[in-house]
Amino acid sequence: MSSSRSPRPSFWTVIALLAAAALAPSSPAAAEEKAGAPAPSYRIVLHDQAPYFEPHRLQVEPGSTVTWENRGPGLIHTVVVASASGDVHSGALMPGKSWSYTFQGDAVVRASCEIHPHMYGIVVVGRPPASLIQAVESRVEPLGSPGLTVDVAEYPLPVPASVPGVLAVDAHGDLWVTLGGGGWGNIAHPPLAKFAHFTADGDLTVYDTPTPASGPSGLILAPDGTLYLTLLMAGKIARFDPRSRTTREFSIPTDPAWPTGLALAADGSLWFNQTKGNKVARLGPDGTISEFPVPTEGAHPTGMGIDSRGRIWIAQRDASKIACLSPDGNFVEYALPTPGAKPTGVLVDRQDRVWFAEREGNRIGVFSDGRIREFPLPNPRSGPFFLAEGPDGRIWFSEIFANRIGSLDPQSGEVVELAVPTPDSWPGGIAFDGQGGLWFTEQLGNKIGHIPDPAGAVRAFLAQKPAPGGPPGAPAPAGGHAGHPH
Repeated sequence: MSSSRSPRPSFWTVIALLAAAALAPSSPAAAEEKAGAPAPSYRIVLHDQAPYFEPHRLQVEPGSTVTWENRGPGLIHTVVVASASGDVHSGALMPGKSWSYTFQGDAVVRASCEIHPHMYGIVVVGRPPASLIQAVESRVEPLGSPGLTVDVAEYPLPVPASVPGVLAVDAHGDLWVTLGGGGWGNIAHPPLAKFAHFTADGDLTVYDTPTPASGPSGLILAPDGTLYLTLLMAGKIARFDPRSRTTREFSIPTDPAWPTGLALAADGSLWFNQTKGNKVARLGPDGTISEFPVPTEGAHPTGMGIDSRGRIWIAQRDASKIACLSPDGNFVEYALPTPGAKPTGVLVDRQDRVWFAEREGNRIGVFSDGRIREFPLPNPRSGPFFLAEGPDGRIWFSEIFANRIGSLDPQSGEVVELAVPTPDSWPGGIAFDGQGGLWFTEQLGNKIGHIPDPAGAVRAFLAQKPAPGGPPGAPAPAGGHAGHPH
């Protein structure tokens, strides 16, 4: 497999650490000729779940060839190695595919997956100084604590590899959830055309969209119970009437569009992003679609929300900006303080503050009173994804890579994280029901999760958390362990 070179990737994509400048690519044939014997070869297996890189730490001699094989089963991975002449990228490795690299010279290398930065392995080449090995391994950031253990009910889904993504709770307390399968987000499972109705009693009804393999990826409920879905792979918007159980689809003019993110305006129109089309669009009550190009090329809008003034707020994932589209059609863009933050989910809360999750910046951001504040998360590479406002006024969010549900105090910035029982479940969409219970999807776990009283669990935890230097039960000062906005 050929390899390509490109500039060093930004922030949490891949960090490869070098011990010596002699780490340059070489073919196995050249290594054999130089050594006068066949070059040794080694294999590292990539897994979707821990231990991710197996073996996690590998010792090889200079001239050795290392092959990384992706055994998935469901995710696309990459490998990046840093050499003296630049980073070498494997490119996308589908499950079952592999990529090889030959090392020369003593070195310590941390090789990671660009797509999933919590995955990494260390290769020690030759006989580098022990101090260098220790220096590289000491700079590896652990995921941190698994989170606060709380009561979580998990409901396995009967559709294999359904990749439940976004959910919403209706007026009856029932759930609606997308079961779009893979085909997006570097998930190698085949796309599906399904969404489901999940009752509080545990009954599940699965529906199919008219277009096969449409990949439902987002949904929102109108006040009258009508369900709208983005059909990512089909380039359509679907409108489902739960009373008649009928679906109507609306084709998006731009192709490819990859519709994501939904918001309903007061006039009954539906707004949505076009991630690949790089546009924001409106589906009017009469069924017509209007499109508005995003000013920044390649911004790839994702999350969306509407404030009380009818302004559309958009996360521009690959531009590291948030943008506001006013009712008169004008865009205003705001660059985020953290470079390469990749904002994803957007939430407009009851106070008209605009919250957004920085998947790569590892922060929760908020736009309020004309300025942006960022709240760093307590553990590295958590991957905040979707957001919801709780009845307690806290901002709740899923952490896709850390396998936790986070809860942030908007005043102090304190974060409490709750553990998800299923390892590597990739929590995604989250929503509260009328009783204060929190529902969330487990995209790779293929489950729906429910925390009956998350706010109560956080209050109990904070009440027992000792202040620094104080006895157990003493209240902790504002700020907690999350750091402060900056």
